[in-house]
Order: sequence, then structure tokens, then C-alpha cells
Amino acid sequence: MNDYGIWTIITPVVTIILAIFTRQVILSLLLGILVGFTVINDHNVILGIQGTIEGIINTFSSSGNTKTIIFMLMIGGIMRLVVVTGGVRSLVRLLTDKTQLIENKKSVQFLAMIITSLIFIESSINQLIAGASTKRLAKNYGIPPEKMAYIIQTSCVSVCSSAMINGWGAAMMGVIGVQISRGLIHGEPFDILAGSMVYNIMAWLSLASVLFYIFSNVSWGPMKSAEMRVLHERINNDTENQHSEDNDDVIEHPNCHTSLNFFIPILSTVLMLPIALYITGNGDFSKGSGSTSIYWSVMFGTTISFFWFLIRRILTIETFFKELYIGYASMIKISSVMVLAFLMGNVSADLNTGAYIAQITSGIIPAGFSIGFIFLISSIMSLATGTSWGTFAIMIPIGVQLGISVGMPPEYMIGAAISGSIFGDMTSPISSDAIVASMATDCDHIEHIRTQMPYALVTASFALIIYFYLGFTH
Repeated sequence: MNDYGIWTIITPVVTIILAIFTRQVILSLLLGILVGFTVINDHNVILGIQGTIEGIINTFSSSGNTKTIIFMLMIGGIMRLVVVTGGVRSLVRLLTDKTQLIENKKSVQFLAMIITSLIFIESSINQLIAGASTKRLAKNYGIPPEKMAYIIQTSCVSVCSSAMINGWGAAMMGVIGVQISRGLIHGEPFDILAGSMVYNIMAWLSLASVLFYIFSNVSWGPMKSAEMRVLHERINNDTENQHSEDNDDVIEHPNCHTSLNFFIPILSTVLMLPIALYITGNGDFSKGSGSTSIYWSVMFGTTISFFWFLIRRILTIETFFKELYIGYASMIKISSVMVLAFLMGNVSADLNTGAYIAQITSGIIPAGFSIGFIFLISSIMSLATGTSWGTFAIMIPIGVQLGISVGMPPEYMIGAAISGSIFGDMTSPISSDAIVASMATDCDHIEHIRTQMPYALVTASFALIIYFYLGFTH
């Protein structure tokens, strides 16, 4: 294993700083990756350029990466279909005019949170469904996409990291199981993880924060500016035109006036997911392949959509594929970002970024600071690498071992490691969950990060205080 020293963290630092100040995520990722490959190749810029070019292609050598990228493109096709066939328009009318479930900004935002929280099996699916279900409503009621991206992603990451009966839980139990097999801790992985979830403070405080911002109408910082921008746009535009916008693409057909045109494609995609997880996991949901399952799901949803819209004669074979390809084309930019984010993850792994951060921060830590220390280092690592899974895979073992040395319960340390891991999901521009949240809400990706980061930092500060309190009162 090569030791790149301080250079191992230069790559993510360059990327994050460039993304924040230039607001050009693709440029920032490319330059960060170039720096990384230059460091790997003994600071040879020519070889760094070559490594970057080849690395983009090699990203597709991972079947998991390829399936995820294809999923991103294909979900764009399904989203396009539910728009042009009147599914989204009918859903909006159902929720507002007919059932009157949605009457104001608070109800729109709360609906997004509920949808995201209910579909906790896979983080990409739940964000995309929540975004498709609510972004038209959000625009009608003057809620900025930045606010919806914050609500959807923060709820998603918090719930998925706490649900346990999904891929996140399976990965965490696997890491804990290794510590048990080495005799460091004793018990069953499920029981230990269940006890640790109480101390996943970042998740619980984040959910509480989302509820607070929804029902109090309080906003501040860049998020306040985003809300003022939308308010200004609504004042300067005719309200009726705002409500009818995006309906110009809806096909004129008698069968385009039903919300079934939304629910059939979406539900067929969602309901296929647990089935695919069961099949790929050989009868065990927790062991199913997430990338394969979402790929199967979107293929199944597209197939059902094909037959549904042809049988109802809303679309012909020709127009079905025409609209599908328009949807695919709309996803090119976000899929490109995802490719580069995957490559950045590979570069960080080659540079041993996570291990280096853990190494330079290891040492004798006073017992009272130990829990907060694990949370803080996990937060820095996840921000730098953009991956929560990679972070908790490294930090849970470190947390357990540190806890043993200072006499802290492993549940405290595991909970803190998980909390710090999800901080990066909420704040890093190279986080795949942040990328999906931006796409799901039609939000500029860097604006999503810029507006969400202050909220996440405040929540993390409170979490850190609680961890220090637990450490010094244990």
C-alpha cells in the first residue's frame, strides 16, 4: 500500500473547494480527479491526464456502477412518460382539488418527507419518487427546489441509515460481525446494531430539524435567499401561467386525465425492488444486490409502462420510444456527474484517503472526548470521500477498538461512526445521494449543497455536543 502522505487528502479538498466557489460540479470533479491521478503517478501531469481519461472508461468495468448509471438514465425515461401522459398533472389535481390533502406549503413539504421515509429500502428510488410526486406541487406553492432537495435527501439519509432492514443495515451488520468474529465485542450483529441506532444522533436530529423547518416556516442563510428568489419570481410572473407551466407537453387524449398514468409506472418500479432484492439475495432481502435490484426495477417499470400506455392508446410504439429517449437525454448531465463521482471514489480509495485520515487522528484520546472524536473524524472522512458506506466501514472498527481502550460501550461508538458517516452524504458535492436529490427536485446541484450545508452543520454541532455529554457523563 503506497503512502502518499498529505497528498492523499488534497484531491477531495481541491474538488470540494472548486465545487463551492465555481459552482461547476463537472469541472470540479474533473480537476480533482486529475490531481488525484497526478499524485498516484508520482506527480507526473501527463500520466495524470492519461489516468483521468482511462479512468472514466474504467468506471464502467464495475457492473454495479454501470447498472446504477443505466438506472439513472432509464428513470429519466419513466419520469418523462408520467409527465407527457398527464400522470403528474392528474396527481397534482388529485391531491389539491379533489382530496384537498395539499392546501399549503407545509403539506407539500410534509408529503415529500413522508414519501421519502416510507420507501426506505433503497435511497435512490425513494428520493426520485418523492421528487416526482411533489416537485410540481412545490413549484405551484412557491417552494424552492433547494428546500425540497434538503427535505428529501435529509429525510432519506436519516431514515435509510436507521431502518436496519435494508442494504445499509446489512452492510453495517457485516462490519460489526467482523468485530465479533475477532472477539473484540460479543453478541449478535443485529442486537448490537439495534442498540447502536439509539445513538445515531445525527439521523434523529436531522429528522427533527426537517420537521421544525417545515412547520415553523423558519429559513436562514442561503436557503432564505433561495426562498426570497422564488417569491420574487412569483411576484413578477402571472400565477396562472405558473400553474399551467409544464402542461404544454401533455398529450391531448381522453385517457390523459387519470393519476393512474403516474401510479402504474411508478408503483411497478417501486414494488419490483423488494422482489429483486429477495431474488438477488437468495431469499434474504438484506443480502440482495442494490445496484442489480434498482436496474431490474426500472426495466420492469419501463416494460409495464410500455404495455399500459399502448393498451390505453395514449402512445404508439413510435411515440413511446420518442418520449422515452427525450427522458433519457434529460439525464445526460446528472449521469455524467455520477460517472465522475464514482471515479472520484475510486481515486480516493487508491489514495487511501479514509485510512490516512483515520491514521493521522489515531492516538490516545481522553475517554470523555472519544465518542465525539469518532463522530468528528467520520464527518471529515465522509465529507472528503463523499461516501457514507465507505466511511462507516472504516470507522466502526476504529470506534469499537477505541471504545474498548477507554471503556466506552460499543453502541456509543458505532452510533457516532454512523452519524458522522451520513454527515458527508448531506454536505459533500461528490455524494451520490446528494446528486440524486438534486436530480429528483430539478435543483442545481451546487445550490443544493450550498443551501443544505449550513443546516447540516448546525445539526452536526448539536450532535457533537450530545456525544461529548455522553462521553463525560458515562
